[in-house]
Amino acid sequence: MDAQALISQAFTEFTPPKRQLPSQWAVENFELPETSAEPGRWHSDRAPYQAGILDAACEAGVQKITLMCSAQIGKTIILLIIICYLIDLDPCSMLMTQPTTDMAEIFSKEKLSSAITHVKPVTAKIAQRSRDANSTILMKMFAGGFLRLAGANSPSSLASMSIRAYFGDEIDKYPRSAGKEGDPVKLAIQRTETFWNWLVFLVSTPSIKENSRIEEEFEVSDQRRYFVPCPHCGHKQHLIWSRFQYADKDTKNANPLSGVYYICESCNSPIEEKYKSQMLRQGQWVATAVAVDPKHIGFHINRFYSPWKGWVDLCLDYETSRDDPQKLQVFWNATLGLPFERVAGEKLDWQLYRDRGSGSGYQRGFVPNGGLILTAGVDVQADRLEVVIVAWGEGEQAYVIDYHKILGDPLSTQAWEQLAHVTGKVYQRVDGAELRIRATCVDSGYLTQEVYHNVRKYRYLHWFAIKGQSGDKPLVSRPSPQEINYKGDKIKRGINLYKVGVDLAKETLYSRSKIETPGAKYINFPNNLDTDWYEGFCGEVQVTKHRNGQPYMVWEKLAGVRNEPLDTFVYALAAAHLAGVTRMNWGKIESELEEQLMSEATSDKATSQINKTPNNFKPNGHLTGRSKAKTPCPLVRSRKGNVRRRRN
Repeated sequence: MDAQALISQAFTEFTPPKRQLPSQWAVENFELPETSAEPGRWHSDRAPYQAGILDAACEAGVQKITLMCSAQIGKTIILLIIICYLIDLDPCSMLMTQPTTDMAEIFSKEKLSSAITHVKPVTAKIAQRSRDANSTILMKMFAGGFLRLAGANSPSSLASMSIRAYFGDEIDKYPRSAGKEGDPVKLAIQRTETFWNWLVFLVSTPSIKENSRIEEEFEVSDQRRYFVPCPHCGHKQHLIWSRFQYADKDTKNANPLSGVYYICESCNSPIEEKYKSQMLRQGQWVATAVAVDPKHIGFHINRFYSPWKGWVDLCLDYETSRDDPQKLQVFWNATLGLPFERVAGEKLDWQLYRDRGSGSGYQRGFVPNGGLILTAGVDVQADRLEVVIVAWGEGEQAYVIDYHKILGDPLSTQAWEQLAHVTGKVYQRVDGAELRIRATCVDSGYLTQEVYHNVRKYRYLHWFAIKGQSGDKPLVSRPSPQEINYKGDKIKRGINLYKVGVDLAKETLYSRSKIETPGAKYINFPNNLDTDWYEGFCGEVQVTKHRNGQPYMVWEKLAGVRNEPLDTFVYALAAAHLAGVTRMNWGKIESELEEQLMSEATSDKATSQINKTPNNFKPNGHLTGRSKAKTPCPLVRSRKGNVRRRRN
């Protein structure tokens, strides 16, 4: 190699990297894979708000960035671009955490590896060969640094490591403590303290208000929001949910399909969605607060800015979720990008529901025509069993059918035999259709082994053992086997225990009970329920308490009230979910019941004709003078509804 070549190579090796903002670098280098919704070269025109978030990583004096956002705004792309930008132009030691180690592996395989493969400057610098010991699924090595991926649930992966850049993804899903080490986010941030030019980037959709990490971080930042101009008057504003309007919003007649508009806060003109792209291109990030630490900036953006979801669809999502606390929280978190506020519940007025029942058109023990399936919930007490039967119809409309107190020692067989009779009998609709209970949930919190024994005994009646659990739990969790053999192995066909999130179930029932118009999720009561039942159904209230400085909601029983009617209704709701009420084909069930009625009508007509036939009738059509025929065998109805004679 001659001197000129050596000098040229030296200049190439020691030439400092080109100064570029992350958004500029992404336009030139970042490729979205074929599996993306919009594969190909990244560009800022599609979602202009992303550029401002990206470039904040190079903003003078900024070392901590918080992004509180909705789903589907491109936050994963933002994280990947910044990581790849640092690998290419400013290599350093980096750590990214996901809620769990499994999720970290999934992110590495499905997102990071794809980015490394498609972004040429990064592909050339990072070792990714399967036999290369320097790079693994959770560790990517490159000249000048590394990228470590870890789960927030693994304290060992957050310790013994110095890093310059930390990326925390979905931090609201992290455990409160990584083992016994403390808050995983604070543990990770501590690893950056030895670097003068450290960078922390925290990202998440929020969860529950006053119990959300990302909300806490955003509140102490400068709270930047994306302001867009009104196409009519030019006034700049950030989009908020309350100013989106459509026909009959928040009523049973709401119709977003008729058109969704944003009402300008300055000129009050309706803004159509067709202006959204123009507004986004002319938008800018504006700080709306003064940060506690000048080095800390924050961004908030909701899904109404997203180019991948229309305003009408988002408003339809709201209308289908506004009466269901669980679904409403998803809308609030994943669409608005805001923490969901669980308001302490007000005491329900049981007299209002008694009056509702008094005006209903059906009595206990009979199923209104709107009821299509039946479920039951059972509470076990020291001297009795209490059971409620509930019918469910289209849109999960509920009908309380009957309530029983089966007096007797639950350790005896008589009480359980009576319960088997109640849950195994046929219930008749007003139109004559016959229904059986599809699922019965029996609480096993008291006399656990006795409950297991009887659930096993009456399994053919579709009994399920359940146990309530408080806190932020799903309505029904996956079952866990409870019985073991002499080897200590769990018996696969033994009793399965289903955990029921009683807090969510009570919140669901109480919110549905406030619906005043019959229809989806409305609760109907018969006209002859006892006053004690209504008092018990309204016998709890939700209050706010604090543990270690953290607020949480808890249900408390009102003094002097028996709350078994509420508990049994919770279990009947859980049984409905086990029966598939959320995915039920109501039209098919209604058709089956109509066929049942038609079959019975045909059978009754055939029975009537047979009973009119004279005893001296013979197959050859001759009548004898005196009948010597035997008494006809009694008629019976087969399972399919066909009439036949029983053989003697």
